[in-house]
Amino acid sequence: MARFGPVAAENLNIAQVVMSGQANGFEGDVTLAPPVGDRDWRIPLRGREELVTRLTRLWQEPADGLVHVLHGMSGIGKTAVVLEMVTRVRAGAGGRAPAERVFWVDGRHEAAFVSGMRAVARQMGVGTRDVHCGSVVDALWERFEHSALRWLLIVDGVEDLTLLDGPGRLSAGTGWVRPHGCPAGLVVITSACGIARLWGRGALLHAVGPLAVDEAASVLLDHSGGSAGTRADASGLARRLGGLPLALRLAASYLSEAVAMPQSLRSDHTPTDFTGFRLALDQYGSDLNPAAAVAGTWRMSVELLQRQGLVHAPYLVRVLASFSAAPIPYTLLLRPAVLSALPGGTGLDGTTVWRTLQELAALQLVELDRAAPKHEGPLCVSLHPLIRDIARAGAQSTVPVALMERVLRLKEVEEAPESPSAWPVWRALAPHCLDLLRQGRSEAAELSPAEREVCAEAAERAARFLQAQGMHRQARESLEEVLALRVRLGADDLSTATTRHSLALVLHSLGEWAAAQTLYTQVWQALSEGRGASHAHTLKVRHELGRVLLDQGQLEQAQEHLRAVRETRERIGGAEDPDALTARHELARVLHGMDRWAEAREEYEALLALQEQVSGTGHPRTVTVRHNYACLLQDMGQAEQAHEECEQALADRRALYGDDHGLTLSTRYLLAVILRARALTREARVALEDVGERCRELLGEHHPQTVRCKSLLQRWDGLDQEACPTSSG
Repeated sequence: MARFGPVAAENLNIAQVVMSGQANGFEGDVTLAPPVGDRDWRIPLRGREELVTRLTRLWQEPADGLVHVLHGMSGIGKTAVVLEMVTRVRAGAGGRAPAERVFWVDGRHEAAFVSGMRAVARQMGVGTRDVHCGSVVDALWERFEHSALRWLLIVDGVEDLTLLDGPGRLSAGTGWVRPHGCPAGLVVITSACGIARLWGRGALLHAVGPLAVDEAASVLLDHSGGSAGTRADASGLARRLGGLPLALRLAASYLSEAVAMPQSLRSDHTPTDFTGFRLALDQYGSDLNPAAAVAGTWRMSVELLQRQGLVHAPYLVRVLASFSAAPIPYTLLLRPAVLSALPGGTGLDGTTVWRTLQELAALQLVELDRAAPKHEGPLCVSLHPLIRDIARAGAQSTVPVALMERVLRLKEVEEAPESPSAWPVWRALAPHCLDLLRQGRSEAAELSPAEREVCAEAAERAARFLQAQGMHRQARESLEEVLALRVRLGADDLSTATTRHSLALVLHSLGEWAAAQTLYTQVWQALSEGRGASHAHTLKVRHELGRVLLDQGQLEQAQEHLRAVRETRERIGGAEDPDALTARHELARVLHGMDRWAEAREEYEALLALQEQVSGTGHPRTVTVRHNYACLLQDMGQAEQAHEECEQALADRRALYGDDHGLTLSTRYLLAVILRARALTREARVALEDVGERCRELLGEHHPQTVRCKSLLQRWDGLDQEACPTSSG
C-alpha cells in the first residue's frame, strides 16, 4: 500500500512518499524527503558560501531550464552544499502559500533511483497506470513543464550516469532528468562525474573542489573540539588531506576520540594532535589514512574512463602516484618518447595522454595546467593527496627511475641547473629528483646499481639547482647523501669529482671556507692526475680554489691559480670565452684586495663592457661584475657613482633570484654601506638591520655575511668607518 502526502516544513511542502515494496512491486521503501538530519546546524558549512548562494538564487529567480550538476570526488561535500541550499529555501518560504515542492531522490543505486523517480511522477499527478509503464518519463516531464507549483528536483549521489538514461539518453535530453521549459522548476544533481560531453548541452556543471587550506583548517578545528593543536598545525594536516571535507571530519573525529580516551588504553603510536596525525599519514601502510573513504570513487571513476575508451587511465594514475606529492611536469615526464621506456606505456601517444589527463581532471582526481603558468616552464599535473595514497598502495615502483633516466637526456633538461634559463624546468623537476634520492638510498628499494646511479645523478642536478637558488643548506644535505650513495656504489674519487665539487661550492657559499678549500684541493688534484691540467672540469675546480683563497685573504696564492686558469682558458677559447672572462673578473677582485684600485677599476670597466656584449646586461656574470665595480667605487670614495651601479645590480639580482637569495643580500648590504657614506644614516641603518636579520634566518648566525652585518652595526654605533668588504665572486 502506498501512503502519499506532503509534509509541511514551515510553508514549504517537501514531498515524501513511502512505497510498500510488496504492494507495488518495488524493492523496499523509498522517501523523497531531504536528509536534513545529516546537517549539523551547530557547525557552519565552510568554504561553500559562493556556491550555496548561486544555487539559492537559481531557485529564487526564474528558472533557466538547465540541469545543474554539482560534481566532485567522493567526500568533497556536494550533498552538504545541496542540504545547505534546501535549508535556506525552507527558511525563505516564510509566509508564502504551500505552493512549492522539493523532491530528493537517491541516485546511488538503480532500484532506489527508479523507485524514487516513479514516486516523484505520482506526486506530480501522473496516473497509477502511467507510473508503471514505459512512458512514465515523458509523462513526468510533461507534468513538470506545466506545473503551477514551484518544484525542486534533487538527484543525489549519481556515480553511474547510465542510470539517468532511462528509455532515452541523458546527453540528448531524453533521459530521466532533462532540461526543461518550466519557469518555476529547478533540477540539481550531485555526481562525481564532471565530463561535460556525457551530460550534454542541456547541463551546467558546477565544480565542487577541495577546500582552501584556511577553510579546511577551520573544519578540523570545528570537529576536533579545539584540543588537537593550533591553527598552524591544523593547516599542515589540512594540506596533507587535500582539503577533502570528509577526510577532514574523519581525522578530526579520530583525534577528538583519541584525546578523550584514557591514556592506558592508547597505544604508544596513537596520534592525539594534528601534527601527529599528519606524520602518521606519511608512514607507509598507516591504517589511519582516510583515503579508504574515497577508494570507491577512485575505482568507479577509472572504470568510467575505461568504458569511454581511455583504457590507459588506471595505469597513468599509478604512474603519477609513483612520483613525489609535488606538481608533476607532465610535458616532460609523460612525453610519449619518455613513456615508451615503460612496458605498460605501449600505445600511450600524446593524444591519449592529453585526453586521459583532461578526463581525470574533469573527475577531480587531478588538477591540470592547460596553459603556461606565469613563469615559463613545463605544464604540471597534481594528483589529489588521498587518490595518490590509494594509487601508490603496494610495492614501491621503479617507474620514476625509468622515466627520469630518459628525461635527464632531454635537451631542455641537459642545460646546466645553474643557468637562469633552465630554472623553470628544474623548479618543476627538483622535488621529484630529490624524492628519487630517498629511493636510491633505501635498502628496501629493489633497484639495481644502475638505477641507483640514475637516482644519484638526478638528485645531484636538483641539488645544484637548490644551490643556484640560494638554498645552500638543503643543497648540502642532498649532496652529502648523493656522495654517500655513490661511494656505497663503489665510485672512486674521479667518478665522484663532480659531486665533491658541487659540495665544495655549497660549503663555500655557507662560509665554511677552510672545508671548501680542502675539498677543492682534493678534487683539483684528482682531476689533474686523471683528466689533465687543461681539462674543462679541472680548470673549473682550480678557478673555485682560487676564489676561496681570495675570500680568505690569501691573495698571492689566489692570483697564481686564477692567472693560470685565465691563460689556459684564453689559449683554448679566446679572450671573450665566458670562463676566461670569469677568471679575469676574479683577478680584478685580487687587484682590489691588494689595494691596486686604479688597475682594478680599469679591469672592471673593461669587463663590464665585455660581459654585457657576450652575456647580456642582466646575466648573473654581468651583474656580479657590476656589484664588485660598485664596491670598488665605494672604496675609492665615489659614493654617488657607486650608488647608481649598486642600485642597478640590486634590481638585476632581485629579478634573477628574489629578495632573500645570498647574492641579493650581499648587494643589499653594499647598498647600506653606500647609503651611510652618502650621509643617509637612518636609511642605511634600517637597510643593514633588515639584511642582518635575513642573513641570520637564511644563512645562520655564524655565516661570514651575518657576522659582517653585526660587526658593521657595532662599528656604526661607535661612529667608526668601514671599508667595503662586500665584493663577491
